[in-house]
Amino acid sequence: MLPQVVERIMNKLCHSLGVNNSNIVSVYIYGSVALGDYIEGSSDIDFIAILRDPPNKSDIQTISKAHNEVENEFPQADIMGAYLFVNDLGKPESEISSLVTYYNKQVHTNGYGADINPITWWILKNHGIKVYGTEQSLNYEVEIKPLVGYVIENLNTYWVSMIDRLEKQLTSINLEDQESIVKQLDQAVEWCTLGMLRQLYTIKEHNIKSKVEAGYYGITTIPQQWHGLIYEAISIKRLLPDRYYYSNEQRLTDLVSLLRYIHLKANT
Repeated sequence: MLPQVVERIMNKLCHSLGVNNSNIVSVYIYGSVALGDYIEGSSDIDFIAILRDPPNKSDIQTISKAHNEVENEFPQADIMGAYLFVNDLGKPESEISSLVTYYNKQVHTNGYGADINPITWWILKNHGIKVYGTEQSLNYEVEIKPLVGYVIENLNTYWVSMIDRLEKQLTSINLEDQESIVKQLDQAVEWCTLGMLRQLYTIKEHNIKSKVEAGYYGITTIPQQWHGLIYEAISIKRLLPDRYYYSNEQRLTDLVSLLRYIHLKANT
């Protein structure tokens, strides 16, 4: 069963698309909603819409109108998704001929912001929820080796760069208890801790968990010295007030050391 707010939002989107555009064959939800871990106000609503024919100018206008209607009725909704053909399901983004996306509250015809990768295809295939149109067979294959390879590459590029930037902040910014600093650190603790634990889980267990579930996995596999930080990341993700640190400098120091540990553990 979908969370009520997700159901209302997607019903609005699918109704607007269906009424004005017969080119939409199906709409599926993946991401945190499909993994059963949607948190209102914290999680995205991720979708894949399957098209019958290449989108023309009229289709793009209809898609834009539908999303505008949703944003007007649900201004706090954080929706992102892609419009593509059924034959493109499971393919790398570089092999998709026509990719329309909805990202950062705008429609893009160049694929900007597309969340197309092996993780997307794995969640869609194994947990995807059809919310509109015809049931699709989703008979493409997502093999574990390339999935893990994608995650390792992401870990050793994007996430290593993120760790380096956080480490530089230890010496380059004032970490006094300022509201803006606390908010920035909250975001970094939640995004980086749970994001990298998700990567670790996929690499070690050959499966995929939501961010919060990955956090609890970390509690069972990461040394106790970082458990407070992990619990704090879970609380931030769930929009709860629980915090485990009084010092921003110590929190950032522990975050960098935890991320370095996860990176090392994932590569051994």
